[in-house]
Amino acid sequence: MEVCLKIRGIYATALTRFFIEHDLTIVSPSKAIQERFMDYRRFQDYMIDSPDLVEISDLKDQQGILLKGDQAQRNFIVKLIRERFFDVICRETGFNLTEIEFPYPAKSALDELRNSVIPTVPNHHRLRLVASEYIDLMERIQLTNHPEKREVVGYDLEKRLIWEQFEKGKQIAIEHLKLDSKVIPLEGEIVKINPSEKRLTLQRRFSGGGKYDGLNLPIERGDYALTELRDGEWFYRHIYYRQDGNLIGEYYNINTPIEFYPDRIRYHDLEIDVIKWPDGKMKITDVKELDRFRESNCISKELADKAWTVAHEIKIKLYL
Repeated sequence: MEVCLKIRGIYATALTRFFIEHDLTIVSPSKAIQERFMDYRRFQDYMIDSPDLVEISDLKDQQGILLKGDQAQRNFIVKLIRERFFDVICRETGFNLTEIEFPYPAKSALDELRNSVIPTVPNHHRLRLVASEYIDLMERIQLTNHPEKREVVGYDLEKRLIWEQFEKGKQIAIEHLKLDSKVIPLEGEIVKINPSEKRLTLQRRFSGGGKYDGLNLPIERGDYALTELRDGEWFYRHIYYRQDGNLIGEYYNINTPIEFYPDRIRYHDLEIDVIKWPDGKMKITDVKELDRFRESNCISKELADKAWTVAHEIKIKLYL
C-alpha cells in the first residue's frame, strides 16, 4: 500500500527510522530530520493533498502519537507499528483519528531506533517528558563524541531527574490507566526507597466503606495497604492490613511495565489480577475484561498473552 507520512513530535526521529525500514515516503520533514537522514531519497519537501497521507503528531501528554488520515491508511500504519511494538495501546477516537500509546517496552524500542540514527540515552523518550531540552543538551554535550557512554550518561540522568526526587514521606500519585483511557487516580506515601533495584514501597490508608476489589472483604476505617512497585515490572503488589496489623489479603495488579516519573507512577492496567486470601486461596480475576479489549483490537494478542503469562507465573510462585 502506498502511504505518505508527515511526522512531528518527540518520536519523529525514531519513527522516521522505523518507517524508512518499510520504504515509505516522508512528507515535509523537519530540518533536523533531513539532516539526520541525508541519504534517504523518499522525502517530499511539500505538503500533498492526498488520501494516502497520514499525519503523525504527539498526543497531548506525549505518551504516544495521534494518527490522522484515511482509515485504510491508518490501519496499515497501525499494523506495521503493532508488528514491531506488541505492547502499544490503540484506540479509534474520532473521525479519521487513531490514538496509539507507547508503554515502557515500546518507548525502550523507540529509544534504540533513535540511537541507531543519533546517540541516545536509554529511557530517552521517558526522560524527555520530564526535561526535554535538558536531555537533548546533555546528549549533545556528552554523547556526540562519546556514544559509548550512553548507558552511564542515561543512568546519571535517570538518577538525577527521577530517583533523587523521591524521599520518605513524600506523597506520590499513581496514574492507574484503564485500557479505555479512563484514569483511576491513586496516591500513596513513600515509606521505602531502593534505587539500586528501582523499587518503591508506598503506604495508603483507608477511611472505610466499600469492599476490596477481588477479595470481596469490607474496607474498615484504619485499614492500610503497603504497595510494592518496581520500575519496568509487569505487575505490582498491594498487601492489605487491618488497623491492628492483621493481614486481609494480597492483590497483584497485572499491567504494562511500570514507569517512574519524579511526581507520579504510571502504567496501563491489563485488567486481570491475582488475588490471595490469608488462608492461601488464590484466584485470577477479570478474565472477560481482558478478552474484551483483545477482541476490540485495543491491545494485541501478544500483549493479552503476556498478561496471562505474568498472572500464571505469579500464581505458581505463590503456591511454592
